[in-house]
Amino acid sequence: MIGKSIEKKPSLYVGKDEETLRDQILLFLETRYDSVSATGETFNRSGRTDILLRYSDDNSNLFVAECKFWHGASEFLKAITQLFSRYLTWRDSKVAIIIFVKNKQFSDVLSKIRSTVKSHQCYVRSNGERGESSFSYIFNLPKDQNKEVFLEIIIFHYDKDE
Repeated sequence: MIGKSIEKKPSLYVGKDEETLRDQILLFLETRYDSVSATGETFNRSGRTDILLRYSDDNSNLFVAECKFWHGASEFLKAITQLFSRYLTWRDSKVAIIIFVKNKQFSDVLSKIRSTVKSHQCYVRSNGERGESSFSYIFNLPKDQNKEVFLEIIIFHYDKDE
């Protein structure tokens, strides 16, 4: 995926803002699916989400995501709350938080994410891992604890000085 390219060629991406990195991901996503539009800063429910994949035929959402730079555990939890309380409708079931990490001790950040995510009020259970830096969880909606949502936390590391 594009995230691994960011890690392999950090000099192309260091200094870029969240929107620029998001746009790189959107370029990749646009080519992956037929009959699906990939848009950024798209209105959904009560705000503009960073990434929205929407079926062209019926206008339903396939995927909703937020991109963030890592700024610690409390900001990470706020990002999850932002996604779940502002951008998701009852019909949204596949979502992600994409985190860009500049910290030198990347393994420490991964550990912090694994331990912190369980403290979120919508956390239900772990749903496995997809590699070393992509973690799957089951969450529920804040206003409907019976509605399960699949949350993927995808973390990318880059630092041009390494």
